[in-house]
Amino acid sequence: MKRKNFKCNYYILTFLIFIGIMVFIDFEMEGLIAEYFQKEVLFDRENVTFCGSEYPRGTLYWPKVKDMITNMVIVGVLLLEITVYFISKHLKNKERKRIINQLEERISLLIKGEVPEKVEELKIIDAQVNKIIQESKLRKQEIGIEMGKKNDLVTYLAHDLKTPLTSIIGYLTILDESEVPENIHKDYIKKLLKKSYRLEDLTNQFFDITRFNLQEIPLNKTLLDGNFFLEQLTEELYPLLKKKNLKVDVSLPSDMKFYVDGSLFARVLNNLLKNAIAYSCDDSIIKIKGEIGKSNIKLFVENDGDLIDEQELKLIFEKFYRRDKSRNQSSGAGLGLAIARKIVERHGGFLQAQSTNGHTIFIISLPKSL
Repeated sequence: MKRKNFKCNYYILTFLIFIGIMVFIDFEMEGLIAEYFQKEVLFDRENVTFCGSEYPRGTLYWPKVKDMITNMVIVGVLLLEITVYFISKHLKNKERKRIINQLEERISLLIKGEVPEKVEELKIIDAQVNKIIQESKLRKQEIGIEMGKKNDLVTYLAHDLKTPLTSIIGYLTILDESEVPENIHKDYIKKLLKKSYRLEDLTNQFFDITRFNLQEIPLNKTLLDGNFFLEQLTEELYPLLKKKNLKVDVSLPSDMKFYVDGSLFARVLNNLLKNAIAYSCDDSIIKIKGEIGKSNIKLFVENDGDLIDEQELKLIFEKFYRRDKSRNQSSGAGLGLAIARKIVERHGGFLQAQSTNGHTIFIISLPKSL
């Protein structure tokens, strides 16, 4: 409302200035203007004497007068608009600078934790700035917590690396420096293989921690046959399945295709299946089902085992979260499910989990291939 009244006042002021200029011209240039008008608007002109002074007299030529008035009005309006435009522009720039300076001062005070003077017009902006500041603080705290967890894990892993490495060196030294019976020799080979697998697992955990950010990894998508892809993956996991006498039942539509980066998507399913194996009951079946929708495809990885409550379901995809530190199968870096979700999201899909009475389902949804 103030801006409208303000602009209206400047129109009035500009118009008065215009009238003043015209009056000034009339008084200062009376002779020239009067002579010009007489020549232009009077015809059959003659001079007459009145009260001792001569005055011109003639017939008024109205079309000429009308043209002159029209031109004066047009020029006047143009001058008025030009004047108002530049004045308004100057005032807007001045107001903009004032608001920017005021915002800078308020943001500076808010960052310092001080409360600026309340201004109704800036109430919404203050709320948004406070929200951004709080989110920034929260993000810094989360990063600090994650870095602390990461540093702790690196320390633990570095310490744990020594154990299998020391054992491997010890067994190899014995085998190299002395004669051992055949049965003991085979037993040492088995132990060496077990320690080597442990060393590989710890090395992979280091790799996961240092390469967690997958945003820079390019996707090399190809069209893969779903059944053949899962058959290969499950065969590779046979030794882990055998330990708990588990079976994998794959039930996918025959025409199901995955348009994915093969190596990255294999890592997703590998992480999900290893998680299912770790927490499944002995002698149970891990089921993998598939559905083809209009615009997406879905994979369901199901297992029966440990109960996961609602609160833990919200945490299992968090970085460095480990369910049960006392169990060997969960002694990893706590990045498997977090990495799986990131990879699925990189493919434009989503990964979520459901659990009811120990029956857990991981659901992968991916865009349907063209």
